[in-house]
Order: sequence, then structure tokens, then C-alpha cells
Amino acid sequence: MPRPSKRRREGASAGGSTPSGGSASSGGSSPAGGTTPSRTQGSARPPSSKPSRYRTQKVVVPRPWWQSPWAWGGGVAVVVAAVVVVFIVLGLQSTANGGGSSSSQGQPVPASVLAAVTGISPTVSSTIGAGGVTDPLQSISGSPAALTGPDGKPELVYFGAEFCPYCAAERWSVVIALSRFGTFSNLHLTMSDSNPEDIPDTHTFTFYGSSYASQYLDFAPVETADRNDNPLQKPTAAEQALVSTYDTSPYSSEAGGIPFQDLGNRYILSGSGVPPELLQGMTWQQIAATLTDAQSTVAQPIIGNANWITAGICKLTGNQPGSVCSTAPIASLESQIG
Repeated sequence: MPRPSKRRREGASAGGSTPSGGSASSGGSSPAGGTTPSRTQGSARPPSSKPSRYRTQKVVVPRPWWQSPWAWGGGVAVVVAAVVVVFIVLGLQSTANGGGSSSSQGQPVPASVLAAVTGISPTVSSTIGAGGVTDPLQSISGSPAALTGPDGKPELVYFGAEFCPYCAAERWSVVIALSRFGTFSNLHLTMSDSNPEDIPDTHTFTFYGSSYASQYLDFAPVETADRNDNPLQKPTAAEQALVSTYDTSPYSSEAGGIPFQDLGNRYILSGSGVPPELLQGMTWQQIAATLTDAQSTVAQPIIGNANWITAGICKLTGNQPGSVCSTAPIASLESQIG
């Protein structure tokens, strides 16, 4: 199928026969820091779609005599050796600090990272409020049938792909919000694709193969492709119908794109409330560490966006549980949802 040229990909374009599982049922404060655009829409191309525009070309220029290799002799060798040693030391430090991204890719989420993301302090959440993120929830017009899971609970359907940096950034907020209503199992680490034009290697989680249990809500994630654009999950006919109906104008500026979320057929979230550029060059551990700091310019949009999603879910659950929906800033944000 044709590949959209911009930030997101149509869920139906992913092949494969894996079921769309990964799901299992069982006033806003002002930000402490700067402001953040409401929903981020940008380029998220698969790795092979376009050559890098950052590739440089070398030009051969004659060197003066004092730059010739024989002029410096052993001194050059000493400098080179020193540089090599520095890079080795820095590499070892990076690995020790959890920066070994390639080796961590595909591994279960470390307990320390999971605890930080699923255990946001109420004080930090209240202080951040909306985090500079304007209301991302778009009310669905008309009176469509409520979207429910197998046992009748309100359902949140998520469409994304591992190669997409905007999906990568949005997942941090989604995990925070859903963890307030239930429990994730089998979450794994992943990164967006390595294309330099796609905000490469944005560290995140994948919902592929995960499960979610809640007495208030069902969660149906569809990760259409891995970070190398290989197919993972194919949406069901019902899920594809949601994309065809709501992942288009007036709810989305680009038809059939990701990330896309349908909250119970009452609200649509199109795009990402977290600019992935903010996460550039950060490991999972480093991003998680910011979530305890209400002044962090990384934590503000992540938690602020999660607070909006939480408020939308509270609309679906009849403000249950009260320990989540009646607390600051959720109750205030909920009153502002259109």
C-alpha cells in the first residue's frame, strides 16, 4: 500500500497476521516552566524512505608543509592514542550509566524505570498541571455508539508504530495515564528508527506483546511496525473502521496517521502532545529521572499530556476511581474538556 509522506502511517498499511493483541482486560494549573505546543506533527519516515540530508562531502585541499605527517612524527601518534583512550573511557562510562541503547533495545523495562513512570508523585503532577499542553482531546461529533471492550468497559484504542518518534514521545504519557487506572505487564524497551530526518533513536516503550489489566478500562494497542518498518500487528476490521472514520479531517490534519487514539468513541487524540525533540539523546533512565522534577522542561509536557489523557479517561469511567479523578489537577482539567 502507498506510504504516507509525513509524520504518521496508516494502520492498515502494516502487513502480517499477528492479532491486534497486546491488550488484556480484566482548573488546570499553569506549568512550572516553559510552554509546549499542544500536539506535535512532524516527519516520521521509515529508515529507507529518503537519503540523509545531513550527509557531508569531503573536499581535498592541499596542506602546508607544517601539517604534513612527517613534520609531527611521534607527536601525532601520542595525540591519537590519547584521543582513543578518552573515547574508550567515555564509552565505558556511558554503558555504566545505562546509555548502552543498542544492547537494551528489546529488553523488558527495568524496574527502576517502570517505577518512575507508573508512580508519578501527586505533588509533581499537581504542580505541573497541564504542563503547557493545551487540551488535546477532540470531542467526536454526533452520537456514535460507545466504544467498549469485550466485557463492556470503556476502551481506549491506540495506533502507532515503533519507528515513529512522535509515537515514541506520546507513549511516555500514555503509560503514565493508564497506570493510574490499571497495571501493565510485559512492557519492553524500544527506540524510534535511526533516520536522522526522523528525530532518530527516540527512547520509549512498545505496547507490542504487552498486556494491561484494569477494572475501569480496556486498552487495545496496535503497533503496526517495528523500528525497522517490519510489520508487527494488523488492525481488526473494527479497529480499521475507527481509523477510516476518525483518523481524518476534522480530527486529524493528515488522514490515516499515527499516533492516533480513540477514547471510547467520545474523544480523539491525533499526534503527540510531547515534542520528541525534547527527548533527543536521552536514555530511558535519564527521561525517567526527570519525572520527579516539576521544574523539568522534559517532565512538564510528558506529565501534562498524561494529565489531559487521565481527565479524558475519567470522563469515560464516570470519574472512577475517585482517588484519581477527584484529585488535582485532574478534576480541573476535566472541567475544561470541550
